[in-house]
Amino acid sequence: MSSQPSMLFTLEEFLDREVESPYRHEYKQGRIEMMAGGTHNHSLIQANASGELRNVLEDRNCRVHGEALMVYIAAANATTYPDAMVICGPPVYADSRRKNIVTNPIVIVEVISRSTEKYDRGDKFLKYQLLPSLQEYVLIAQDEPLVELYRRVDGGDWTKTEYRGLEVSIKLESLAVEIPAGKLFAKVEWDVTEMSIGFDL
Repeated sequence: MSSQPSMLFTLEEFLDREVESPYRHEYKQGRIEMMAGGTHNHSLIQANASGELRNVLEDRNCRVHGEALMVYIAAANATTYPDAMVICGPPVYADSRRKNIVTNPIVIVEVISRSTEKYDRGDKFLKYQLLPSLQEYVLIAQDEPLVELYRRVDGGDWTKTEYRGLEVSIKLESLAVEIPAGKLFAKVEWDVTEMSIGFDL
């Protein structure tokens, strides 16, 4: 028996549905997919990251947004809800009638877990690379003190820097700021049996 084809929606139809929905969804080339819920650590790290970015950018013409604001990647015809992002200067909206979907973040932050890391490092990152404005992509683990920073360099390539531990500071060159890892992971409690210990068993 053949399966029924999934219904396709335009971006405008998706946005109309999303504003009425009690749940968050991503739009992927006409398809609508519901997003999974987060954990205590995920929520705490997301709040820490947004708060620290606001602190270091307080006197700059930059705005920090949390997970309530969508990003539209036109080249992929897709949307996401980043855990945090920074826009410097005026926001550019994907739809001038709506103020809930933008196209010009400079920095995007995602808090990853074992269930999302493949998507966050893979397909989602590939989509984000299609944003002309994006300069840095930050992945923050929620089960160990680990931050992975991807930075766009000349020619469009991306470099990766890992920051491990609570004593290091994450350098965001696009914003000319540093954020202590200890601030990102403040009050986070880890299950030590799940943390990476640096060698294979």
